[in-house]
Amino acid sequence: MIYRFLTILLWPVFFIYTLKISLRDKSSRYFLQRLGFAYPASKNKSIWIHCASVGEVNTYHPLHLKLLTQFPDTHFIITTNTVTGANTVARHDFTRTSHCFLPIESGFAIKRFIKAYKPSQCLIMETEIWPLLYQLCHANNISISIINARLSHRTLSANNWIKSLYKTSLSYVSKILCKSNTELDNFRQLGAEINQLTVAGNLKFTSVDKPLHDKPISLNNRPYCVAASTHNDEEVQLATLWNKLKPEMLLVLVPRHPDRSKKIQKQLNKLKIKYTVRSQQQSLSQNTKIYLADTLGELTQFIQGAECVFIGGSLIKHGGQNILEPCRMGKPTICGPHMFNFKDEVKLLIENQACIQVKNISDLETTLSNYFKNPEVLISTGKKAKLALQKQSTILDTYISEILSLT
Repeated sequence: MIYRFLTILLWPVFFIYTLKISLRDKSSRYFLQRLGFAYPASKNKSIWIHCASVGEVNTYHPLHLKLLTQFPDTHFIITTNTVTGANTVARHDFTRTSHCFLPIESGFAIKRFIKAYKPSQCLIMETEIWPLLYQLCHANNISISIINARLSHRTLSANNWIKSLYKTSLSYVSKILCKSNTELDNFRQLGAEINQLTVAGNLKFTSVDKPLHDKPISLNNRPYCVAASTHNDEEVQLATLWNKLKPEMLLVLVPRHPDRSKKIQKQLNKLKIKYTVRSQQQSLSQNTKIYLADTLGELTQFIQGAECVFIGGSLIKHGGQNILEPCRMGKPTICGPHMFNFKDEVKLLIENQACIQVKNISDLETTLSNYFKNPEVLISTGKKAKLALQKQSTILDTYISEILSLT
């Protein structure tokens, strides 16, 4: 009751914040749906999935395709908290699936959402616990499951009153499908019952089976290493290292943000290293050491044609970029020390000797020197990576089985 009273008191804050975001993102639909309006009426019951934003939508993507097959006559509604999340849902273009913005933590908005869509069950991706939302779902006989379940350090470190709210909220949940044993222990610590908990695996390790229609990019038949999704300062570090090692292999820099191209070029000019810029359609010569791929949408093709891949965002304290794409292709993959945004992925790969994580740029120099002398050692990690990820294919079956048991 205290919590519900607080949500009423905070309603003006919710209103102002929602208005601010809708003006920023130029989305009137965001404003209306978050506050409980503009929900299209649905005649049939639906399955409701909540994904906070872009990352959760992309992680959920393979499971959604399986659910569409398992429930051929069911409509799905995916909610997000953000406009970017909504755009991601639209880009995937799922059949029998609508998007809506999650109603704010308000009894009025949540009740109107439930009345409009009549969901039979709700799947919450990863870590969102909304006490009033959970209570109203339970009151309306909507089965709740948390999938790919994890808890943040902040949640586990909350004060006792907040933890008691979380414990009560979890009592309304039918299943908590955890991504690891560690997360199962965390949910038990928060008050979940053992009969609610299952370790189903990490959905990030799953993928959508789709053929690679685009051909690998060939650069005058020269072998090359790709530095994927690099960030500021990494290009300089890698180009300096390449200048020092002087390998026959070309280094392809694919910056995370291609609009940094001019800045990167100025940095490369100071190094006095021969480079070529893709967006300028410059010709590639045998003296070229660095190929600056400052274009959008070509990273996958570059990875396909690469001899090895270095993961950007990991030499600096950014947290790394997606390490799974090159590993799924069986490419020898190296990352730096700062992969905290992908710690589960790196842990799995290292346990299977399926990638190499270096401590710093000096360690990377040693690794690459050894690779140029004896490529078979690093090549074997690529083969192990592909095999390790193929073994994760049963994860989707586990989730489907658990979700079906609630219908």
